[in-house]
Order: sequence, then C-alpha cells, then structure tokens
Amino acid sequence: MLPDKITRPGLTMMLTLLPSVVVGPVGGAPRVAPAPATIRRIAILPPCDATGAPLSPRTPPGVYATPSQNLAALLVSGAQNQIARHGFEVVDPRLVEMATRGRVPSSPETAAEIVQSAKLDATALFMRVRRWEFPYSTMRTNEVIVSLDVILVDPTTGRIVWQVRCPPMSSPYNRTGFGGLIGGQADAVAADEVMKEVFAPLGQRLPS
Repeated sequence: MLPDKITRPGLTMMLTLLPSVVVGPVGGAPRVAPAPATIRRIAILPPCDATGAPLSPRTPPGVYATPSQNLAALLVSGAQNQIARHGFEVVDPRLVEMATRGRVPSSPETAAEIVQSAKLDATALFMRVRRWEFPYSTMRTNEVIVSLDVILVDPTTGRIVWQVRCPPMSSPYNRTGFGGLIGGQADAVAADEVMKEVFAPLGQRLPS
C-alpha cells in the first residue's frame, strides 16, 4: 500500500504485470498537492540514472534476451502522454532535443540550467531512475521493481515546484499465476503505468 503522504523526490513501486495490463499498488491514493497554477508549459528532459549519468541500454535477464526498447524514450513518451492528458502544454521532445543539444541533466539544478540556457520558456521536468529491474533472472517476468524521482523545476529560479516520492516497498508481490511478459514488453507496459501513477496527482491545468 502506498503511504498517504509524499514529501520529497523518489518514487518506488512494485508492479505486478498481467498479460496486457499492469496493476499498481492498491489502497489509498497518495496525496500530493497539484502543480502550481503558474505552470503552463513543460519541457521533458531525458532521464538519468542513480549516478546522474544517461540511462544505458538494458539487456533483460534470460539466456535468449536481447536489448530492450530504450527505457529513457519510453519514460519520456509516457510522461508526455500523461502531462498532456492533464491539460498542460508539452514542448515537442524533438524541439527539446535540438534546443538542449541532447544534454541529460544529472540533477534538478542542471535541468533548470539546461532549459534556461535553451530559452524554451517552459518548466523543466527532471527524472532520475534510481532502480528499474526484474526481481528474477528469467526471460519472462510478472514484476518490475521501480524507483525514480520526478521533479518539476522553475528554470528561472532553479526552485523545485512539484515533486513525487514514495518510500520503498518492503517486498515485491505477485497476485497472478501467469508467466508474465518478456523484457522489452514488461518495460513498455511498466513505463506507461508508472507514468500514470506518478502524474495522477498533478491535477488539471487551470484555465488562463
């Protein structure tokens, strides 16, 4: 069960993968203040790993495993879909890549600096993937263990204006007897569901 209060960056989730859907943590929804009314336009920057380096291509476990889809791209796409769904304007990721020259921020402060120097006139979205792994060294999985930070930063002041954090779950859970999904499929489904969970408290953009 998720805690009923979120205070600092860092989301940790245990997800159970069904053949076509991910079931996230159940129970009371986390209470996070909606994004400030001043936020209108958001630039999604590519996520970094726990050390602040760009995410490396991952190879799922299993003898016949091949590199999965680009996890960074999956997370950016999922964030874009969810933010737009909440009514906020999202800067085209291709424009972000060109304007920032593909720089990957290692901290909220560098995310603000990158967006400010690129003159994107948007709030910076910083994501740090602390953990993303399958709990078993098998080709298929019905669980993905995820830990990440999601932070919105004012590029002018460098101030964090919205963030999500959930403390670690004590153990993974599995409520299905299915064999699960193959690596890249699991990443894609989990990334989509994680972004739904993360941005659920964002709230709807207020009319101008």
